[in-house]
Amino acid sequence: MTEITMETLEGRLIAQRKLIALLLARLPEAERPALWVYLAERSTMQDAQEDPGAVPTAGVGLQVAIAEEFRLIAEEAQRHAGRDPQQPRVGEG
Repeated sequence: MTEITMETLEGRLIAQRKLIALLLARLPEAERPALWVYLAERSTMQDAQEDPGAVPTAGVGLQVAIAEEFRLIAEEAQRHAGRDPQQPRVGEG
């Protein structure tokens, strides 16, 4: 089996993110508000910790990466849909 370099893996993930974002942006307008809320809820890691200086537990790095990927997909999809990714969405906040 051929080993995949980190650069190749990163390139593939970026391409997938862009394709997913484009597909999401092309959903019917009526379905988008729920999608923006769904992505916003997942783009912030929910760990229920009160202490911001608490020592991270195992797996936190993966959770942070997943939340970051949801954020990046949401921003890309919103750009494709002609929305400003920095503006609050219906149902957020």
